[in-house]
Amino acid sequence: MSTPRFPPVTRLTPAPSAIDDAAVRFHPRPPGPEDRIVLLLHGLGSHEEDLLGLAPMLPPGPVYASLRGVLACGAGYAWMAPPLVDPSDPSLIDESSAAVEDWIARTPWTVVGAIGFSQGGMLALQLLRRDARALAWIVQLSGRPFGAPQPGDAALAERRPPALWGHGGLDPLFDAAAEDEVRAFMTAHTALEEVRRPSLGHGIDQEELAAIAGFVGRMLEGADGGAGGRSAEG
Repeated sequence: MSTPRFPPVTRLTPAPSAIDDAAVRFHPRPPGPEDRIVLLLHGLGSHEEDLLGLAPMLPPGPVYASLRGVLACGAGYAWMAPPLVDPSDPSLIDESSAAVEDWIARTPWTVVGAIGFSQGGMLALQLLRRDARALAWIVQLSGRPFGAPQPGDAALAERRPPALWGHGGLDPLFDAAAEDEVRAFMTAHTALEEVRRPSLGHGIDQEELAAIAGFVGRMLEGADGGAGGRSAEG
């Protein structure tokens, strides 16, 4: 399996990094204190406007908040270094996770779930591996878990929150062995639902989007309204 080449990442600010509040984008409107928030976490080299384009096709009710990555990558942004990610060095993914955790803690809203693509999917899963109760559920698209055990993995395996994993069979970043590794980890640590599109590459198609919308709708209609994640009060 050949890995595509990506530009290197550089820091936007001195460490520790923080979410740029001015760059956060909301759909369908800025949230109020009583709103539920679903995070949108973009992939490598992308930006906060990217996944926001999916929001009109997702279930109404929550406010979708799209965050910008804390690192620069070419003309876009990132959450960690390009692949292949070094499993012996979690510094960047932990720094990005801490930045998102800090943003959640600073807001008056209740963050219930996250939808992440590629690096954003890895980040969504990492938030749960750091705190199994950080989010009620996640949608992990074309991503994978960070490749080293994490201190919160046992707690996550015990809680097993709902997770949708969507990915393509022609994704150049995944061969069959890599798919099996992701499937095994997510089966052991989450209540996994998988959508595999055999002819899809590293992207999202209409069938996958329909599955995402259905999953998010069910999460929002759950017994607790999808409000099992952390709020400003923790």
